[in-house]
Amino acid sequence: MYKKLIKLFLLLSTATLVSQNYRGTISEIKENGFHKILLLPEVRSASVSNTNYFRVLDSNKNEVPYVLLNDESTLQSSYIPFTFETENNTKDSVTTIIIENKNKLELDHFTFKIANTKVKKTYSINGSNDKKEWFGLATNQLFFGLNEAEKTTVEQTFSFPLNDYAFLKFEFNNKESLPLQILNVGFYENLFSTVPQVEIIDFKIKNSTNKKNKTTQLTITFTRPQHIESMAFDIENEVFMRKAKILAYKTRTIKKRTESYQENVFDFELHSGTHNTFELPYIFEKEIIIEIENNDNPPLNIKHLKFFQKPLYVICYLKSHETYEAIVDSTLQKPIYDLVNFKTTFNADLPQAIITNFSKINTENKSASVEKSFWQSNAFMWASILLAILVISYFALGLLKDLK
Repeated sequence: MYKKLIKLFLLLSTATLVSQNYRGTISEIKENGFHKILLLPEVRSASVSNTNYFRVLDSNKNEVPYVLLNDESTLQSSYIPFTFETENNTKDSVTTIIIENKNKLELDHFTFKIANTKVKKTYSINGSNDKKEWFGLATNQLFFGLNEAEKTTVEQTFSFPLNDYAFLKFEFNNKESLPLQILNVGFYENLFSTVPQVEIIDFKIKNSTNKKNKTTQLTITFTRPQHIESMAFDIENEVFMRKAKILAYKTRTIKKRTESYQENVFDFELHSGTHNTFELPYIFEKEIIIEIENNDNPPLNIKHLKFFQKPLYVICYLKSHETYEAIVDSTLQKPIYDLVNFKTTFNADLPQAIITNFSKINTENKSASVEKSFWQSNAFMWASILLAILVISYFALGLLKDLK
């Protein structure tokens, strides 16, 4: 009982003494007008991914109204089909796909649209300029069908060395399964968005292999909790298809007892025929675990693992030669600015300001820097707390004795 009272007093006294904020300076403004300010990963981490806590202040500590701009990346859907011809040779159990590169474009991949399938096949790729003399590009590659549960077609990207042959020939081996139904062949003109995502770089990776469970675990620890929106793997292995998942540590209360457990937050599949880039559900964690199923295969050789956020900006009117700072304060509420009504009038082509020297600060009560009398000092407060504890203890002991 007494221990709980003491902890309560300490907690209350600490809360009244210190509040924790973050502050950074905004780079020099050279012209009057609207600017966009990128919210860096450390800013979004400090705000617990809640922009309500964010403010821009001028030199007089007045708020500068802002509006949020989600400059999200988008996947371009400009699919360019190519002319192709198909031949099924039942004698040799081979399906041949010849694709015409009429404009002799430099190509390093094609995206096939295939009727939904789960088959496994080997294939080879050759190139030619006259459809008579062929030159090898890839031999005895392995293809695993990607099954889409709610679709009748599936897309599969086949990569090969960069070339500009007038004709490309794919030969699929049908000895173990029936031929594929190729619906279309082409490529996406802009497979990735032109808007670069913000890379999160402040983390460490611990790689361990569990031989008993036949899994590899990558423990990723960030310096502070981060909002992760996508991740990308660079894997050196030639042929692989592995199931994987992201685990995060959570806590739950069972019969007044708090325990920690690992929650599965995302399932995905690593595949040698894809770019292995994944959009993620909402994840805001300091540490995550990526568990990869190896089965009886050797562990994957992961060259690089990257994490990203979609760029998030605030737009505000800034004056030249004025000094500004950006702060994060968890005691603040969502601001209401007139500027939000004019959000559609802004575009991404604005001069950019940068937040620098962003760090955590500890601020005492506003009166801390003012000379205080004794009964306003910390010493008096602590003496009062100790006296209160002694008085409560005295009466509590007396009550226990009376009740025996």
